[in-house]
Amino acid sequence: MSATHNHNEYPDRLLELLAAQQLGDLTHEEHEELTTIAAQHDTLPEVLAENLQGELLVMLDQNSQDQEDLPQHLAQSLKQSGRVAIAARSGRTAPIASIGPSKQSSAPRYWITGAAAAIAIGASILAITAYSSKNQAQIQHTQELAALEQRIESNNELLEASRLAAAQAQQSIQELEQQNQLQAEQVAQLESTRLDLASQLADATSSLNDARDRIAVYETPLDPAQLAENRRQLLTVPDAIQVAWQPFDLPDAPAEQQNVRGDVVWSDELQEGYIRFVGLKPNDPNVEQYQVWVIDERGLEQKVSGGVFNANADGEIIVEIVPGIDVGRVGLFAITIEDPGGTWVPDLSRRVVVAPRDG
Repeated sequence: MSATHNHNEYPDRLLELLAAQQLGDLTHEEHEELTTIAAQHDTLPEVLAENLQGELLVMLDQNSQDQEDLPQHLAQSLKQSGRVAIAARSGRTAPIASIGPSKQSSAPRYWITGAAAAIAIGASILAITAYSSKNQAQIQHTQELAALEQRIESNNELLEASRLAAAQAQQSIQELEQQNQLQAEQVAQLESTRLDLASQLADATSSLNDARDRIAVYETPLDPAQLAENRRQLLTVPDAIQVAWQPFDLPDAPAEQQNVRGDVVWSDELQEGYIRFVGLKPNDPNVEQYQVWVIDERGLEQKVSGGVFNANADGEIIVEIVPGIDVGRVGLFAITIEDPGGTWVPDLSRRVVVAPRDG
């Protein structure tokens, strides 16, 4: 056999058997097969072992930059491979088990041992490569997992911030609703208070006027001569007006009394006036009374009572007008018959006379 061979000249089966031998996994038949193949080759190109050893050193150098420690089984394998390589280079066969009887030449055992060392070194290289690839994949997976966890944490923070913002918005809405409800209740309370005060004022005014009217029923009438003099003096006031009475007829309902004569004298500036009657029928104060009504520019809906009075004798009667409140420019005076004490809202069913102002 030639001493120079290419790596491809060594059959794959030989490499498999040598690897099995290093692992101690050869059967008796495989041991015989390895012996037969080994007898056909007497040398092992040292360049194979050297190249494999060089590759191992490069791999170790590369992996040492990324790994702090190798797994124990890989370290042990490298140590064993190193011993095999050293023994093979020095010609010793101690680390490699014998593959044949002692009668065989030492040359085959030498290169078998070298081949076994080379295979062991190659196996270590493959183991380191596989370990490195696996470790790199693990590092990449760890990095991806860390990035994913970071993203999840960021999303959780964003979600928590959104929940907090939503809770704050809901609280603000509830506070606004409560404020609106409180304001609405306050407005309603103020409106109710206003209405109560207006009602109390109206009741007080009504009570005051009722009191005045009732007092008028029982108080001693003024001296007719004094009333006549007061009326005469009022006629001298520049803004005083004098309006004659006429029956208070409606289209389908004539006045209750048709023969009443007389007039009204009134001063808007002084808020003072007198009414004079001739032919007004006497009344029973316990049953009914005459009532004066003053209507200014506010119209019939704002009739103001001018007081109540009685007609207790035939002939001329003069009565002072006493409005319950101040009035504006008077446009109409009227007389009705009401219950004792008078009323605030006449039904106009018992009309007597009316005196509309001209202009």
